[in-house]
Amino acid sequence: MKVKTLAILLIVLAVLTGVVFAVLMQHSSQEGKRELGTPLLKNLPANDIASVTILGGGGNAVQLSQTGNRWVVKDRFGYPADFSKLVEFVRKLKDAKIGRSFAASEKALKRLHLKDPGDKEGEKEEKGTAITLADANGKPLVHLIMGQPMKGGKGGFFPEGQYVILGNRKTVYLIDKQFEGLGETPAEWLKKDLIDVKGEDIGEIVCLDPDGKTTRFAFRRPEKGKDLEPVGLPPGKKIKRSSVNRLAGALSGLQIEDVVDPAKAGEIIGMANSAKIEYHLFNGMIYDLYPGSKCKEGEPCYLKVAVRYQIPGPVKTAAKEVPKTEGDKEKAGDAERTMEQKAEALNKELGRWTYTIPRWKHDALATDLASLLDKEKKKEK
Repeated sequence: MKVKTLAILLIVLAVLTGVVFAVLMQHSSQEGKRELGTPLLKNLPANDIASVTILGGGGNAVQLSQTGNRWVVKDRFGYPADFSKLVEFVRKLKDAKIGRSFAASEKALKRLHLKDPGDKEGEKEEKGTAITLADANGKPLVHLIMGQPMKGGKGGFFPEGQYVILGNRKTVYLIDKQFEGLGETPAEWLKKDLIDVKGEDIGEIVCLDPDGKTTRFAFRRPEKGKDLEPVGLPPGKKIKRSSVNRLAGALSGLQIEDVVDPAKAGEIIGMANSAKIEYHLFNGMIYDLYPGSKCKEGEPCYLKVAVRYQIPGPVKTAAKEVPKTEGDKEKAGDAERTMEQKAEALNKELGRWTYTIPRWKHDALATDLASLLDKEKKKEK
């Protein structure tokens, strides 16, 4: 081969190499641009999700599943899950966008707490939180591990993103959402709202001994808008208004902390020694609350609830009453049947569980008249 021909071939080869390199560089640049700012889970089929499994680095596990038309916490005997929290979690996951990505080296996985929590080896603090979303047939739709949140702001205290890896474990992504406080225990995923009744809607409160017959104390409103007044208060005794109002407000925003295994509830809380507090609402609904007798510092405070309906008597109000027509009476009858059905449904939903509640709420459910009275001042000599 002549020198001239060889030189020409070398020039052509150099040109082709440059073209290929330019194309590859352009493709790489476009790929990087495509990845930056794009959704982490672009095609997540949110409507197909039927179960969520969360495994924490400390060994805690949560299993949420769709049963019929509701979500439940399997690790808590099928108790209803906090659906709004679940929806918010899936929404954030679907909206999460990639801000940065890099190779998932062993050093990076340890530093960013992205090691698989299912691995028996490795340090606890190196492990992340594994999350699996599956369909109704148990087929995984997404599997990812959430690691350390990226924090910014002054002093680096404010979470601004989250490091995650997907199932292939080849790439670490920094996403623009953070999931700190997601919840790695079953109790954190329970539906916490139990009862929400305003104190002003309660017409009467009666506390009975565990035998269900002997009255410990009773309070009744003379009419709507008036204060609860004691019924049959011993002579010389005076109620402490703040304590009575606290008792009346105990049903307002009442939330649970956890639920007890139904098979063990009776022996745990000692229901035989629990008094009953009846809350009679003006609309005829009655909430029967049984605060567990065992509630000490550092121990769970237990509660059982029952709901029933009783046709209310005439309610005194400041306004002048208007005589009822036949149409009004028919509507009233329909309303009563509706309330009965509502009470039955609530009792079926709430009555089969034993709950643990915050101690301050348990303390508000006073079952001793003495705690609702003003302390007598000692007379000076």
